[in-house]
Amino acid sequence: MRTQGKTPQSLRIAITADLHYGTRHPAGHRANLQLVQRLAENPPDLLILAGDIGASDDFKRCLELFDPLPCKKAAVPGNHDIWVRSDDRRGDSLVCYETALPNICREHGFTYLDQESLLFPDSDLAIVGSINWYDYTWDNDLLREATPDWEDRLATKRFVRGMHNDANFVHWPLTDIAFAERVVTKLVADLDSALERVSNAFVVVHHPPLRGMLYPAREPPPLDALLWRAFSGNARLEAELTQRATRVPFVFCGHTHTARHCDVGPMHGINIGGDYHFKRLVWIDWPSRTVTEEEFHG
Repeated sequence: MRTQGKTPQSLRIAITADLHYGTRHPAGHRANLQLVQRLAENPPDLLILAGDIGASDDFKRCLELFDPLPCKKAAVPGNHDIWVRSDDRRGDSLVCYETALPNICREHGFTYLDQESLLFPDSDLAIVGSINWYDYTWDNDLLREATPDWEDRLATKRFVRGMHNDANFVHWPLTDIAFAERVVTKLVADLDSALERVSNAFVVVHHPPLRGMLYPAREPPPLDALLWRAFSGNARLEAELTQRATRVPFVFCGHTHTARHCDVGPMHGINIGGDYHFKRLVWIDWPSRTVTEEEFHG
């Protein structure tokens, strides 16, 4: 841990999420290029991508946009990034998550935070991250009360209107509950290991880790809103982060396409909030903790 009394070295960190590179949204493509240009004109010390970078080969194509950027780079994947088809040459979603995506990240100079944390000892700061996942524990009691077929809806990811595409494109020999347990256990171990060496850690995940980073609540929530909560995160990570809140100044996520801020004690949560047709970039100046945000609308 940092020697007491030493002033941490400053860092300027840029974080974005939900670039969804390659999707058929012309405004979103132009917004991505504007975001890349902004970073090229004003390079941060560290760039972090918080998931849903690009499905299939678009994951690599998106990372290539940042090849010229002269800074450290890191990423966590999102659920779209591990979507596969039955004949996918990369393998199933688990192989994609554990092997294909980290290899692509290394090829393009990105630290794959699900497998390796970043430490900045001179700044007394670590960056730890994960895809995070859902295990249906958020508002499960309300979901049970809302519909008698709640178990079938969770199993099939079936909404009143439509279906969660994870049901169609996430293929692996695991349940959502088992994968959520695996990635949360790894993230907590990484966080504790980092906090043995520095005083502070930023946590970057794709799926929301705190309730205040979810979709805005409506009362009473409609059935589809309850299902989206079930498929958005897990109660365990929220509890683990709350226990360590004094040493986790910021938590970041994406996924919901809705910008949100929340506080859990001294810990501040920021949902980046980019969408298919526009993108958002959050800047953090450390150790001042100054936050600035930009939007790109193509």
